Amino acid sequence: MKKGLLLITMIVFCSFVFFGCGGTNSKNGSVGEAASGTQKEQVEAKTVHKDYYDIVSKADPKQWDGFALIDLDGDGVNELFATFIDGEREDPGIQPYMIVGYNNTAIINDELQDGVAGAGGYRGTLYYLEGKGILHESMVYAPFGTPADTIYALKDGKIEIMGQGEFTVNDFAGSEDEGWDPLEHGSWTWNGQNVTEEEYNGKVREATNDTEGLPMSEIDWKSKEDIQKELER
Repeated sequence: MKKGLLLITMIVFCSFVFFGCGGTNSKNGSVGEAASGTQKEQVEAKTVHKDYYDIVSKADPKQWDGFALIDLDGDGVNELFATFIDGEREDPGIQPYMIVGYNNTAIINDELQDGVAGAGGYRGTLYYLEGKGILHESMVYAPFGTPADTIYALKDGKIEIMGQGEFTVNDFAGSEDEGWDPLEHGSWTWNGQNVTEEEYNGKVREATNDTEGLPMSEIDWKSKEDIQKELER
């Protein structure tokens, strides 16, 4: 009687382990969990891409005409990048960018830019760190070419400023003299706090994982029609 009860108990236990929970996978948990996770990601990506398709379809060609799909934050679901290459911009030297993140609803950030301002007061390059969820805007300001940096992070579908700093000239005495160095007549700040130049550079390296990133201007931008075909696939 005890042997029969023990056998039944073992059968029930084995059935629960191998059919109820699936075979084990040391890296991703059970095989069943891994399969359902992959299926969930596929469904999510399909939903996201449909929303992106709608956004591209409604995009004003006078504002956005170049598109790309890049997994900026490394979560397996692409973000939609857009820019305005052709046509007339308010400042021809400034290149605008849009990044659409996704967290249940599409969230658009179109305040990103780089290039050279027509008036000459701004020169910047916007870098993206693919898979890291980080953007780095590296800038210099006229008239002395003083540096400034803004680090953005993509979190929960939103692009937020993670760190910001600059060098500010606060003593202009002798600025017209040859050999005058503006970096000897001002101060470095990071997130509103005074820091040394060495500390400033360290903050930038820390915020960007000591990675330079890739220039947004060098992305292989696709036309509206081509990105729609890619999203349909």
